Amino acid sequence: MSWADQEEIYDRLERLGEYETVSSFALAYYDLIADYLTGESREAEGLRLRFVEYLEVLERYHRALSAFTAEDQVTLGNVRSAADKRDIGLRVLLEQLGVDRTRGQAETGRLLLCAECYYQLALVDRVVEKLELAIEAGGDHPLVRFALGYNRFELAMQAFTRYDSESGQRVVDDEDRFRLACLSAVTALQDGLTGGEFDEQLHWWIGNILRAAGFDEAAEASFEKSEEIGRQVELMWGSEDARLQLGLEIEADSEYDLAGESDPITEEEVERAGLLLRRSYTPSDVLDE
Repeated sequence: MSWADQEEIYDRLERLGEYETVSSFALAYYDLIADYLTGESREAEGLRLRFVEYLEVLERYHRALSAFTAEDQVTLGNVRSAADKRDIGLRVLLEQLGVDRTRGQAETGRLLLCAECYYQLALVDRVVEKLELAIEAGGDHPLVRFALGYNRFELAMQAFTRYDSESGQRVVDDEDRFRLACLSAVTALQDGLTGGEFDEQLHWWIGNILRAAGFDEAAEASFEKSEEIGRQVELMWGSEDARLQLGLEIEADSEYDLAGESDPITEEEVERAGLLLRRSYTPSDVLDE
């Protein structure tokens, strides 16, 4: 294995962690990709170089956003220009990744990287497709299961709901299909349950999705299970140490706080993380810190 490639990946991840517009969840996901690309084969080495390219594209994008926050005036054109440059780089990378197919852990890493590129491009259906393939290839990690469940739910929201201008709410157009899609998302989250601390978050999201689908009693049971696990984790590890027990090699400011003093991640927090990682920026999104 080329240790130089791996070291560059972790150096770049550390630098990305310095930008406020990069979520801790994204860093944990990137760290997981890096773990799958540690093989000694030529294919794995090539994919590590692709991953470095991805991190370069992302770093340029977030560096531009950071620069905008230091300016007195930011135009929507500036922000969209940065996003367009990022999108061009991601599409080129996806073309390259399409011919880099391999086997084993490296293939899992390739599929997870493809899924992340599509996520950045807001192509949720392709995200779901690649995550499902990654799991079939051996990427059976709770973080991947969470990503699949969340994106299946987002796909259900896009496909079967619409925004009602009068009420200011999203309304369901096809209740039966929406419920089936939500249950598919719940299944992915349930498959990620391992008996560990991450289960707190999975149960919490299962509850939210069940509630959105109209299964209120089942949702309450999931919320109660999430709270129970949270209390057990705090008693076992203490509020300061609980967040370190995730099996994710992310440290310091990059830790994904799943079981610490704060409540489980909220829909608003994840939606904001998604906004910060996608193309739908406005100047207020960038400067509202």
